[in-house]
Amino acid sequence: MYFCYSCYQYVDGIDVKDMPHVKLPIKVDIIKHQKELDGKSTAVHAVMLAPEDVEIYSYPIIPNYANDKDQTLLIFPGPDAKHLRLYSTQSGKKRSVVDDVVMAKKIHLDNSSDVQNENRAKKSEFKLKEEKLNPTFNKIVFIDSTWSQVHSILTDERLKSLSRVELSEKETCYWRKQNNRPNTHLATIEAIHSFFQQFHQIFIGEYDGKFDNLLFFYKFFYSLVKKSK
Repeated sequence: MYFCYSCYQYVDGIDVKDMPHVKLPIKVDIIKHQKELDGKSTAVHAVMLAPEDVEIYSYPIIPNYANDKDQTLLIFPGPDAKHLRLYSTQSGKKRSVVDDVVMAKKIHLDNSSDVQNENRAKKSEFKLKEEKLNPTFNKIVFIDSTWSQVHSILTDERLKSLSRVELSEKETCYWRKQNNRPNTHLATIEAIHSFFQQFHQIFIGEYDGKFDNLLFFYKFFYSLVKKSK
């Protein structure tokens, strides 16, 4: 054991100064199901590596987001989940799905030629990339549980009012895959890393590996599992 799953402290013999330390641009809350086994959970990796910015709550304990729901996002897939880019401000205006639809109609329903429309679309896309986007949120929430446990947390009234974000699909490397679930269902620490990778690309610039140390313990345990096989 390298750290305590309850008090989130390194065990004796490990110098915290030798461990990676990650500073995150926004705060992270993790709602961990009370029946989720500590040894199977990767949520603790986040709080060990980014202790100033990550909090873990054992369900049914959930913070009160009522006064901050407009600045808080729930990272979980679903029919009402949107792309992270849509939770941003640009030139003082909040982007929305409606804005993107209107932009598309202006381009495709114009009476100009197809070539002119294509050029206008490219210019619009370039302009969006050039103008700096700012996030409209300052906190994100992840759920740490098995897929059979997640329903009780998702339907909790304290979370139902939060807007959802669905991350771009990536395949998991987790060695404890859940039965009958696609390999795009990520472990909690994988999802957190993926979020901040996308966050950097959208709001800061080309990703430079700044948050890769979030996977420090994940990669370490992954290598141990591979060696044991």
